[in-house]
Amino acid sequence: MSFIEKIRNAREKHRGELRHAVRVTVAALIAFGVGETLALPQAYWAVFTAVLVSQASVGGSVKAAGDWLMGTIGGGAYAALVSTLVPESDLVTKAAALGAALLPLAFLAAVRPTFRFAPVTGVIIVLIAPVTQLSPLDAALNRLVEICVGGFIGLAVSLFVLPARAAQILNQTAARTLETLAAILPMIVEFGRPGHGAAFDAEYTRAHDVALDELEKLDLAVKEAKRERSSFLSGAPDPEPILRTLRRLRADIIMLGRASAEPFPETYHGRLAAALAGALEAIRIYFIGLGRALEERCAPPVMTPVAEAIGRYALEVNEVREQGLTRGLAGDVVGRTFAVGFALEQLKVNLGDLAGRTGERARKVKGV
Repeated sequence: MSFIEKIRNAREKHRGELRHAVRVTVAALIAFGVGETLALPQAYWAVFTAVLVSQASVGGSVKAAGDWLMGTIGGGAYAALVSTLVPESDLVTKAAALGAALLPLAFLAAVRPTFRFAPVTGVIIVLIAPVTQLSPLDAALNRLVEICVGGFIGLAVSLFVLPARAAQILNQTAARTLETLAAILPMIVEFGRPGHGAAFDAEYTRAHDVALDELEKLDLAVKEAKRERSSFLSGAPDPEPILRTLRRLRADIIMLGRASAEPFPETYHGRLAAALAGALEAIRIYFIGLGRALEERCAPPVMTPVAEAIGRYALEVNEVREQGLTRGLAGDVVGRTFAVGFALEQLKVNLGDLAGRTGERARKVKGV
């Protein structure tokens, strides 16, 4: 692979990160220019705010701007009051003012994360205002103006400069989650074969950990997408069902893994293992296709191959039962045999639900 091709591949792989870097840079430069033009006393706070508000998605930017504004108003007003009531004539009184301002603001930030920037604003008002020869009230008002300017610029850049909508980020994250779940499926049928030890168990656990990490990322993407919807910045469907259904699919896969962790009885192990392998492969392929449909915002693939493969497993189980091969076996062995079929049916139902949600987003997210 040539150097140019490597650069192109890296660009495609990190397209989202590059777009975010451009937005942050543009927001910072605009905030710097506006701050200098308006002769703001401390224009660098407008730049800081613009950079912090420029999140990976519009929904994230809305949340960051709101938090900065709430923290500035709450922290600045309270710190200005403390500085006015506690004159800072020496180090002792300055320390007393700082403690009186910071303790309740830090508690408020711990209780309400929306105010997590309030302690920072409070410290700035108490410590920096006297140095700049400004009254606490003037310092608080200047900070509010600077942060409003930076927040507005950060939001505007997020909306109009290479905008990244949370709805599409959610689709991409859901697709990655489906890929990680698909990677687990071929391991499940391996459980019923001898010769696997600690290395295989560690790999299987790691695969589940990767899927869980992606689900946590998806949870964040869902929150940002919901924030965009509540702010009337997006007309995409409710994102919550995507996360809920993917969690159910992971639970189905865990159930399958537990039910097939030990070999079936020798009298019918080969038949059921082969049918299970076929069903899992069909599901794996469908997971990949569904993820691609989410990323490309197109209609989901048909579920016919999945339904047929699961039906073949159910047919094998019925034949095993009709032939009396389950008679005389321990209850837990028979239970595992049928539990796999139940888990497959549940997985099929949840896949159908996810396919429906994918179809909704294919029709509506395009207009976002």
